[in-house]
Amino acid sequence: MVIVLAAASWITCAQEAKEANVASHAGAAPAGQKDPFVDPLDAPALVYARATGRPVMDVARAGTRIVAVGMRGLIIVSDDEGKSWRQVNVPVRSDLLALSFPTALEGWVVGHDGVVLHTADGGLSWQRQFDGRMAATTLASYYKAHIAAGNTALQPFLDQLTLNYRQGPSLPLLSVWFRDVQHGYAVGPFGMAIATEDGGKTWRPILDRFDNPQFLHLNAVFGQGDDIYVAAEKGTVFRLDSTSGKFIAINTGYAGSFFGITGNGGALFAFGLRGTIYRSADRGMTWLPLPGPMRGAVTGGAPLESRGELVFVTAAGEAVLYDEHGSSFRQMKTGPSSVLTAVLPLKAGELALMSLAGPAIASTR
Repeated sequence: MVIVLAAASWITCAQEAKEANVASHAGAAPAGQKDPFVDPLDAPALVYARATGRPVMDVARAGTRIVAVGMRGLIIVSDDEGKSWRQVNVPVRSDLLALSFPTALEGWVVGHDGVVLHTADGGLSWQRQFDGRMAATTLASYYKAHIAAGNTALQPFLDQLTLNYRQGPSLPLLSVWFRDVQHGYAVGPFGMAIATEDGGKTWRPILDRFDNPQFLHLNAVFGQGDDIYVAAEKGTVFRLDSTSGKFIAINTGYAGSFFGITGNGGALFAFGLRGTIYRSADRGMTWLPLPGPMRGAVTGGAPLESRGELVFVTAAGEAVLYDEHGSSFRQMKTGPSSVLTAVLPLKAGELALMSLAGPAIASTR
């Protein structure tokens, strides 16, 4: 069992049960009876009478639209900078954890059961491109073909894939990032990593491209400029070397897990447990800790481009602004305490805060 999927996906069984009981969907069991089990890959997302108030795990901008994803296949969109939200139809009931929009129309979502969803209309409709069932066969077949052709060095990666899918298709993908509408990456626990060069029509395993003999959990993938980074366990950040095509492991000096990376163009910020933030000013080659006031696991971060600041949120409901020029933190008011999972700057200088209680808007003043 994966103990650390990502800080933002720490949901208790009680919370999951509550979500199932309050959901409004066709064919619900009568009061006092349990719904029969339905494989999340075989059922569409639960449809709720109210789109907000549900656990949301990540958020991204798709042009002028905002798209957020969450538990039990939830995808909600806003066309008025987070003031109102509506739910859209999704073909799976798997918990959705992360998304990436390289353009206003084309976007990808990943989550539990190895699912990859794609939209070509800015998040209004979604199609399944990949899932754990497909992964168990197609990814293994990729390595088997190369091993049969003489590349026996790939055997350990085939063995790890076989182990990952021994219990079925449930292994999650924790993060996704697309450079453009053709080239994308998705990562997950136990060294899981896949890539596409055709917009997700086909995915191939790239475990062998990581300097990761321990198959550390890969928690987040992030691109800045021409560089690609992956945040992982044991204080490790992987950086893609364009010459070799390999993801090189960089030891930051931190002993815990990093859950994500963000950047403001001039620097990178990797964040993790107990308010931990590390900063790199040389494209990820060296890292230094950034002392801050947070106590909870840092679950999200984003730059406020127009102000020269960054915002970070935590699982303890904290939100802080970091001023690069003054190297100082300022605590924000976030309203009722909730586990914050992601943050997105809004055009009016406000912030869209994602949480287990749903989306909310906060002022940066």
